[in-house]
Amino acid sequence: MAGDEEEKTEEPTDKKVEDAKKEGNVSKSMEVTGAAILFFGSLYLLFFSGPALNQIIKLFLYSYTFIGEDMSENTLYEIGYTTVITLLISLMPIFIIVIILALITNWTQFGFIATPLKIDLAKLDPIKGAKNIFGPKKALEALKLTMKLLIIVVVMFLLFIFTYKAFLSMMDKELPATIAAIIQLTGYFLSAILLIIIIFAIMDFYFTRHYYFKSLKMSKQEIKDEYKNMDGDPQVKGRIRKIQMQMAQKRMMSDVPDADVVITNPTHYAVAMKYDNEKNSAPTIVAKGIDFIALKIKDIARENDIPIIENPALARSIYSQIEVDQEIPSEFYKALAEIFSYVYELKKKKRR
Repeated sequence: MAGDEEEKTEEPTDKKVEDAKKEGNVSKSMEVTGAAILFFGSLYLLFFSGPALNQIIKLFLYSYTFIGEDMSENTLYEIGYTTVITLLISLMPIFIIVIILALITNWTQFGFIATPLKIDLAKLDPIKGAKNIFGPKKALEALKLTMKLLIIVVVMFLLFIFTYKAFLSMMDKELPATIAAIIQLTGYFLSAILLIIIIFAIMDFYFTRHYYFKSLKMSKQEIKDEYKNMDGDPQVKGRIRKIQMQMAQKRMMSDVPDADVVITNPTHYAVAMKYDNEKNSAPTIVAKGIDFIALKIKDIARENDIPIIENPALARSIYSQIEVDQEIPSEFYKALAEIFSYVYELKKKKRR
């Protein structure tokens, strides 16, 4: 039995997942990030890259003007400076898109995590590094990459079989028509590759999550130990106590409409009592409270037409000595006898 308990067969608790996130251990699929960058990057290049392309064309035309001229130091500096600035301005949008997509895809997979920078010298161990490179995880990654490349090659081959006649027919067309046909066929090939990458990304996302949560599985003993540690946490105890108090107050307030009388301070204390001679030998406290809770008890009493009696000394004594659902001790019988007699007289008058 002890051996069975050590088997990690239980799903990880929320605390185990949160602790793993704090350590930087998250479910992360690089395939999803790559597919998103390729997909949205392709959309940008197809529909929004016109201005950037025009700038690059102008750069080439600008560089052609220097062919055959003597290159001075100032000329080389001007060409280099113009080339760098133009490429930066032209390619900046695609760089920004890549960064934003990388952040968004990672955030959607595991949320925002701020982990302190730690330098782990153990990771510099060449033996452990070799194990990581040639380990089962890397072997699985290599297998996935091989399968993806193999499928892409097969799909490209099939596409070529169906489109090679169109390639041959382009030779007889004029240059603009040939360029348009090449762009169209290239679009087919790129779309097929992108579709394959997206399919692999979806599969990798679910496989990564599956193996991630499998790696976090816990034994029954680990779950017991975690709950034991949580139970000793003062913050957890405080939250549990607060929830219990809220539930007790809610239940207590729901019993106030059944009370026979409410005794008050009159402003700070309120005690609601009920007497059922068939069930109890003495009146029972159904609700009590001070300040805000006392006001709430009195409000409910007024809404349900329950008598409210002002007796500061009695209200304070009962509040401090008797708990909810407890019967009144014998030392209070004399004081309460007068109050309940008055309450019963009121009820008789109302019935008339």
